[in-house]
Amino acid sequence: MKKDSLLKLQIAILTAILFFSNNLVFADNHAPTEKSIAIAYNTPFSYALDNNVSWEINDNNGGLINSGIGNISQTFNTPGSYTIAIHNNNTEEEHSSLPDKINISVSPNKIIFDLSSIQFSQDIVGGQSANGITVSIKANFSSFDNSPVIYNQELSVFGVGSTISGKIKNNPTTLNQGANILVFILDGQATIGNNIQLNFTDFNGEVQPFTLTPKI
Repeated sequence: MKKDSLLKLQIAILTAILFFSNNLVFADNHAPTEKSIAIAYNTPFSYALDNNVSWEINDNNGGLINSGIGNISQTFNTPGSYTIAIHNNNTEEEHSSLPDKINISVSPNKIIFDLSSIQFSQDIVGGQSANGITVSIKANFSSFDNSPVIYNQELSVFGVGSTISGKIKNNPTTLNQGANILVFILDGQATIGNNIQLNFTDFNGEVQPFTLTPKI
């Protein structure tokens, strides 16, 4: 075999190897990705997307609920499972942080904490034990089928050096349709000179925060 023919063969083999290698890398970088979100029924859901991204929302049976291009804004009034298929139509963009699919789990129970109704049995003082202090809050509850539910989520408290947490009084507590009063009993201690944040948690693990000001 002549040298020029051998050289051409070697170049062809190298080109083929590079081609397949690039395709494998491209496929790995574009592996389908999913994201899961849990929300309560009758709750607005939004997701920011560029104007070159299209999407469709389907119910658990594959029925089309909604579709569009750009930002997603949807309220799920009925509990159940939904999927959002996302299509990035920008073919020039090789990498994207967008998921290919979002799985939405819509629960039949919804709770909204009225942060303006918070009351403490006594002030939380930095450097002193908060053991036995109670925190009460109005919780507006609704369920899709109007049935009562058990609430037993703990109250978490965030702050530098804080060890405070709260457990629901008279656990388990039943929530009925409408306004309910929840009472948490605190335990732990917070450091002096810092803000602390009380985190009230709903049935889906979503937090509604309340920050104590001024610093304790």
